[in-house]
Amino acid sequence: MIFATGSIDVNGVKKVFIARIEALNGNLLAAEYYDVVNANFNSRGFKILTTESDATGDGNPNAGVLVTGFFSSCYNFDNTCNLNIGFALRTDLTLNFLWSAEVDSPVTGNNDFDFVNGAVETSDGFLLTGSANHLDNGTNKAAVLAHKLDFEGNFVWDNSYFFGNSRDLSVDGYYDTASNEIYLLTNYSNFHHFGVTVLNNTTGAIDFTKTWYVNEVNFELDFYGFSILESLSNTDNLLVYGYRRNYFNGTSNDQSNVIVHEFEKNNGNQVGSSYQYLLPFQETPGDEFSFWNSPMFPQMPEVYYPDMAINDFDAATTAQYTVGYRNGDPATGGFANIEFFKIESQKTNVCDNMTIDYTTNAINSVTPISTNISSLTITSTKNTLSFNPVNLTLVEDSCDPNVSVNDPSKTQIKIYPNPTSSYVYININDINEVSVFDINGKKVFETKSYDKTEGLYLGDLNNGIYFVNVKTNEFESESFKIVKQ
Repeated sequence: MIFATGSIDVNGVKKVFIARIEALNGNLLAAEYYDVVNANFNSRGFKILTTESDATGDGNPNAGVLVTGFFSSCYNFDNTCNLNIGFALRTDLTLNFLWSAEVDSPVTGNNDFDFVNGAVETSDGFLLTGSANHLDNGTNKAAVLAHKLDFEGNFVWDNSYFFGNSRDLSVDGYYDTASNEIYLLTNYSNFHHFGVTVLNNTTGAIDFTKTWYVNEVNFELDFYGFSILESLSNTDNLLVYGYRRNYFNGTSNDQSNVIVHEFEKNNGNQVGSSYQYLLPFQETPGDEFSFWNSPMFPQMPEVYYPDMAINDFDAATTAQYTVGYRNGDPATGGFANIEFFKIESQKTNVCDNMTIDYTTNAINSVTPISTNISSLTITSTKNTLSFNPVNLTLVEDSCDPNVSVNDPSKTQIKIYPNPTSSYVYININDINEVSVFDINGKKVFETKSYDKTEGLYLGDLNNGIYFVNVKTNEFESESFKIVKQ
């Protein structure tokens, strides 16, 4: 069984919906939408998880789902809206409403950052992730949401906090049954990186001996976590999956390259190499939930952090899967393609990747949020939703070698041999400039006097992946991936 959530338009008002889908064939089994509080509020579902917790207090399990999101007085997502409130909504497997709870800060002003992005199920309730309003020197800012509900939607504790300079938030979490601790995945705008905060599940107290954030060792910016899972190689370790905001591939800045980072639970230390998977992708402006093109805060997503990694224990080889994006063909609309990476215990994949290393920094203290975050049960009304499913035909490919962001029909440039141990040759004469970049985007060679008969010598370079950018005398440009071995 698969459950999905999101929002639909009903007479000009957006409503959170839940759909139940047969996993074997994709058939839609049921779909409902819900009025959160009343029919006038717009509402969205961000994440959904299945649970068998006792949602009614009778001591018996109630198999069903928990949806997290926000409701608002504004139709489109807008943090400047005068009313944004996070919510969690619980149903049974047939999508009958069981309970819902709102999560809100009393801070008001020009910005409202009260959003529930997701939830972590523990032994006795749900920790809600997202952002909450924090008043800092008279300015409304986003703080890390750490808010606990029991299985019936009642408030347990709140330890939301502020750490950065403008936008802090939590996006996912992992519950460790042995230690009864929650490993909360966070992103901090002050440092442009992700981190992990470890909370006691019973009290909400932070264990600062295990709490940290990272910086990339070369001081590159904008590495953000989206999902956190247990390591496949060692149960004492966890993995962070996320996206890199920008990566210069030798020609342009690619966006949303997948990153994966393994760390030790006890101290946050990096385990082995971390990796980045290379895809040519530039996000198209216009989507209100785009990761990087928010008009209010383009550095990092303000609230939308979808699940991007899952476990697969049914395969012959235990693995995790993560999703990336690739530029689509402009001739067919230019829609982004979905790229799945199979990540095995060593965090590697046969497709293109580069290593990433981070410095782990301890967090010794945080600022408690300036006002208490409240939650209370609210009313939600179920309504039947009609869907008209449309079958899609998908074309599959594997490890597409095309890294050019230009039209290859312009020049018909070719570089050979590939892989190479010494020389490569370019098949045209009218070359103005040739540049070679390493996997980190650093220029390692440049010439404005390429000789077709002599070729380009790469024998002095370390083995690995390089990008060769060729500019013609007509100033057309194309980039190629070369493997030096």
